[in-house]
Amino acid sequence: MEVDEKKSWLSRLSFFRSKKAIFALILTAIVAIVLIVLAATGILRPNTSGSDSRSNSPPQSSDNNTDTPAGVITTANGITIGAGNWKPENSTRIADGVPLRIMALGASLIRGEFSTTNTGFRKTMRDELVGLGVPVNMVGSQRFGDMLDNDLEAYGGNRISQIHEHATRIVSQLQPNLFVIHVGSNNVLQDIDVDKAGEHMEGFINYLLKASPRSTVVFSTCLTNTVPDCEPKILEVNQQYRELVKKFDSKPVLLAEMHYSEGFPDRPQVADIGPDGTHPFDFGYGLMGNIFTDSIQEADKKGYLRWPVENGLERDGDAGRADATATTSELPPSTSAATATLARAARRRIRP
Repeated sequence: MEVDEKKSWLSRLSFFRSKKAIFALILTAIVAIVLIVLAATGILRPNTSGSDSRSNSPPQSSDNNTDTPAGVITTANGITIGAGNWKPENSTRIADGVPLRIMALGASLIRGEFSTTNTGFRKTMRDELVGLGVPVNMVGSQRFGDMLDNDLEAYGGNRISQIHEHATRIVSQLQPNLFVIHVGSNNVLQDIDVDKAGEHMEGFINYLLKASPRSTVVFSTCLTNTVPDCEPKILEVNQQYRELVKKFDSKPVLLAEMHYSEGFPDRPQVADIGPDGTHPFDFGYGLMGNIFTDSIQEADKKGYLRWPVENGLERDGDAGRADATATTSELPPSTSAATATLARAARRRIRP
């Protein structure tokens, strides 16, 4: 009886061992199949970029930047950075309280001509930065637009080389720690130095970095233009700018993509451009402000920002401005009085 009982237990144990082995084999097969499927779909591929793929993956376009050098990335917001993970010495962050002393450089699009308040994108950008808790002082030798902190360095009808010349008279004195640039449309409109736009912009940016050593430069591609025969040249200038930013490796320089042709969302479209073919309606100016704000936040994320030189300027540009209404200078003479009149009278388009 005892022998039979022992055989019975051994038989049961053998059965459980066999069942356990079968279960283990099935589980191993399932795991192997799952791993094969994940590898095939790319989920298990290692991230070799060393950064967050959400910020480094632009939408698909005809130009995949296959010749982009190491360290140059374009974020999902259309901001191209030429310095990889490099940070300047003494870099600081918005979270650390670094004030932004911003000089907006360019021509009539920087001035915001034909916008409702003559502030263009500048008020949108400034309000968004202040909303992030950033002390902002817009600086320059001019004042334009219905906002208190309305200083800038912009001259209607000027080309890249002309704005460069104006900058040499004021930058070293004010020492901005951030430059915001949109210029090049007048090279196209006047058909002057279109093929040298990138070269002239390179010299301009190099001057700014040298004259104000604690600065970061955000320059942008040109808006779409509906003046006859101008758009192909706008695209030519923009491509020169995209190639140019690749040269600024290990320098605090970013390119903000303003043209919708690259496939990034929320760029001014043809319908956002006013009757003169160059200046956007208020909605388009607002988009420009959003894009520049995104670029400044990207510069902050990369650690490009540095504390401005202490030269007696206020950290808050609204401080000391007692007038409730900001001074607004007159618009410069237009090359076409009829176009200017039409642009002033045009209704401001609001898109949903």
